Amino acid sequence: MEKKLYDITVVGAGPVGLFGVFYAGMRQMSINLVDSLDMIGGQLNALYPEKFIYDMPGSPRVMAKDLVRQLWEQASFAKPDLHLGRKVSKIVPLEGGHGFEMICENGDIFHTKTVMLALGMGAFKPRKLEVAGLEEREGKSVHYVVHSLDRFNNRDVLVIGGGDSAADWTMALALPDGNGKIRARGVTMIHRTDKFAAHEATLDLIRSASGAKIHTHTELQHIEDISEGGRNRCFVRLVHNLSKETQEMVVDDVIVCAGYLAKLDFVKESGLEMAGNAIKVNDRMETNIPGIFAVGDVCTHGGKLKLIATGVGEAAIAANNAKVRIDPHAKAFPGHSTSKFEKTH
Repeated sequence: MEKKLYDITVVGAGPVGLFGVFYAGMRQMSINLVDSLDMIGGQLNALYPEKFIYDMPGSPRVMAKDLVRQLWEQASFAKPDLHLGRKVSKIVPLEGGHGFEMICENGDIFHTKTVMLALGMGAFKPRKLEVAGLEEREGKSVHYVVHSLDRFNNRDVLVIGGGDSAADWTMALALPDGNGKIRARGVTMIHRTDKFAAHEATLDLIRSASGAKIHTHTELQHIEDISEGGRNRCFVRLVHNLSKETQEMVVDDVIVCAGYLAKLDFVKESGLEMAGNAIKVNDRMETNIPGIFAVGDVCTHGGKLKLIATGVGEAAIAANNAKVRIDPHAKAFPGHSTSKFEKTH
């Protein structure tokens, strides 16, 4: 039986990939959506479903899991075939050069005329801290992934890291929610330098409007369990890495945001040109292999900004240029969505 030949296969069901599916549907393309996870939403659902996203147009703030739900509702308009739990291992040209064969680790094979890679950071896992005692407490009092903020209600929390995730979790725990309620009893954020990767506006908000404490040049040196008032808690020792002075405190939970280890092995093996750990694209979001496009955090170009808001724009550009590639008579710009939907709804 001959395999179905899709117009486009979107690899990655995160927010950028989901919008790419929607836009490919606007161009009346047949779509295959593939993701290595067993759920849609990518990092938003897998790592921080209850974190607020503040930089999506039209939404002053939206919870990650709600943004995923809305994007899937929008993408469903395109009626994509959905294949979750499929990790792509290689992309090779079809015989005759009229598309690509996508080989997955589980043995599944898909055929497609074009490809949109919306891989985010690739296959990812949290970077672990090398501190004695952390590993055996993972999933108990030590957390590399936060699935529910409710766990931290009325608890003292230590947040480790200086990036957006660390700052966002600190803000979510220490600032009043929509009902004026502060979730955590106390929050301390530590970072090993005084240079933060987190957005400066988030840090300013934490400093000015929350009771959270921020300590720079500070690292976790020691952790052990203690019993206090009939509760199992954590005794931690922090060290200032310049002065070597130590500080001791008792907390209920430790959230570690030390970054992620990304793997893009199949990308390199498929012959795509890289710049560091990102895929190089041109102004059409096309890679060095014609017909393969890359969008979102996984790609790089002269004006690159790693934001969801810019990633969805890149997905629209890629979808339109993929349409032109499979149908040279099609226009790169199809018209505005209002006129398009008035014809189909």
